[in-house]
Amino acid sequence: MKIEELEVKYSYKFPKLFKKLWSDGMLDWMGGRTTPFGKSENWAKTIYPCIKDNPPLLLHTGGFDFEMLRAEDILSFKFDELWDVESHEFIPFAKSEEGNIFAFYKNLQTDGESAIVYIWDEMNETEVLAKNFEDFIFRKMLEAIYDVDKDELLADYKDEGFEGYLVDIRNDLKTTKPYLNDKYAEVLSDIYSRKEVMESRISYSLITHEELAQTIQTHLEFEELDLVFEHEVD
Repeated sequence: MKIEELEVKYSYKFPKLFKKLWSDGMLDWMGGRTTPFGKSENWAKTIYPCIKDNPPLLLHTGGFDFEMLRAEDILSFKFDELWDVESHEFIPFAKSEEGNIFAFYKNLQTDGESAIVYIWDEMNETEVLAKNFEDFIFRKMLEAIYDVDKDELLADYKDEGFEGYLVDIRNDLKTTKPYLNDKYAEVLSDIYSRKEVMESRISYSLITHEELAQTIQTHLEFEELDLVFEHEVD
């Protein structure tokens, strides 16, 4: 599928970074596969082993419940009937396991680029995560090394634990860094290379909450950051 089909559907021009990632296959979590799975196949067994070492965007750093939408899913996306899509122009590109949606928000733009928002499925709340797509990637990759839940690590990594997780997120950085500006790449490279692991009763981190908050404020701050608004019809 060509990205222009999505642009026509949503009357929207995706930012250059998104288009570059698209053309390079970095938004494709299916490894190029377009055919349905057979009876003995599934994504975890069939696709993931082929893409994990050279991962597409945010494969591991998006969060344990993060999933990029396939092009077909974006094209056929059905907005909830309660969403006020006449007042709020959303262009979805990812989702959580709970059905919450990550989207471009056409209503809020900075230097010609749309903000990225998180739309809660069960609540009438939308949160502004970043002023543009590059900032969203940077924020996600920062948050990926703070407060990493031990139970989720056990479920996904078994005996490899946090060390196995570090291997995977560093692979994410390896494939994503060429698309980031020099400062973001430098900050992430510094943090991801740290040897000292902070451990609490329930999680691991390479960064403190204070440093995370300060880094976000320093690099990502804009007036509407973390703003929450309602998106449903009255």
